[in-house]
Amino acid sequence: MRELKIKIRFYLLFIGLLLPLVSYSQAIKQKIACVGNSITFGYGLSSPATQSYPAQMLGLLGAANWEVGNFGVSSRTMLKKGDKPYWNEVAYTNAKAFLPNQVMIELGTNDAKTTNWNAHGTEFVSNYKEMIQVFQNLSSKPEVWVGLIPPGQNVSWTILFGYVKDSVNTKIKQIALESGVGLIDLFDGFNGNSINWYNSNYFQADSIHARTAGATIIAQKVKEMMTSIKPEITYSNGNLSAPKAYAYQWYFNDALISEAEDGENQELKPTQTGKYKVSLKINSTNETRIISKELEITKLSSALESLRKGAVKIFPNPVSTNVLDIETSESGESKVSVYDITGKLVIYTLMHSSKEAIPIGMLSAGLYFIQINSQSVNFKSQIIKIKS
Repeated sequence: MRELKIKIRFYLLFIGLLLPLVSYSQAIKQKIACVGNSITFGYGLSSPATQSYPAQMLGLLGAANWEVGNFGVSSRTMLKKGDKPYWNEVAYTNAKAFLPNQVMIELGTNDAKTTNWNAHGTEFVSNYKEMIQVFQNLSSKPEVWVGLIPPGQNVSWTILFGYVKDSVNTKIKQIALESGVGLIDLFDGFNGNSINWYNSNYFQADSIHARTAGATIIAQKVKEMMTSIKPEITYSNGNLSAPKAYAYQWYFNDALISEAEDGENQELKPTQTGKYKVSLKINSTNETRIISKELEITKLSSALESLRKGAVKIFPNPVSTNVLDIETSESGESKVSVYDITGKLVIYTLMHSSKEAIPIGMLSAGLYFIQINSQSVNFKSQIIKIKS
């Protein structure tokens, strides 16, 4: 009897030790929210619960460490003023409540309908960026990915191949770059750049929806990117360097750095402390991009700090007048560029002397970024325009 009691105590102790481990294992599962339309849902498949791309992706990842939520709803648009906005769906609410670690947004096919795009296509970029921001602001702070929509054409549904390729996907590429999020090129994954893109093995007869094999393509490509090791950038000798890639786009504190500011080069000379990251185009034949790990610079090299502080003076700042006075240590020509908070160039002019007054009366009140470049000056700062 005494031996039995000891065994029972040992068993209970073992269970007591095991339960927290099981609970911990469950707690660290990574959660992926797949947001989309009927292609995400698995329309036309005999078993969307097992054949849709989110279901297949879970099979590739393994349920032990991953949860994949399928939040696809047929016929839905990214456009808030589209015929059936995804924004109004319970699935959208559930996707946010899921508190994912990663989000894959695959909307746009129904936005390509001529009735939607011709009427409201100009709002697609702002609507899409807003949804990205909504997910990024969740308490789980997920990494957001966006997908180029697969090729497709169905005239009776007014979904035309030209709108898919040249209108919707062109805007999605813009959105990914401007928002600093990863981009997965599913259009190329389905051979969309070929005139013979339609393949009955991958597409249903409607030329829009994926068969099981087509859903496998999506699952594999999304899984590949979401499990990729994030590239790292380095800071040495006053320069930020990105790993070798086919194209680059740098960001400072999540704001896009323009081409004029060397934001599309492999190397970047930072002139402000803060957080930097870069978008890397990882293949020469498609548009897929991955975002690097963020690197925070808390101290500039002494030479750069001296250059930043001493070589240029801008005043007044904040400015309530119609001119901004600029003094530089450069006696020759200097380029002056002013960008709004979206990264749009709003002023570009040349200084031909070391001190000039730059007209800014056309600017509305708000925050702007100014860059001054010359042979010996590379200056970046912020200016605040206030009402006079």
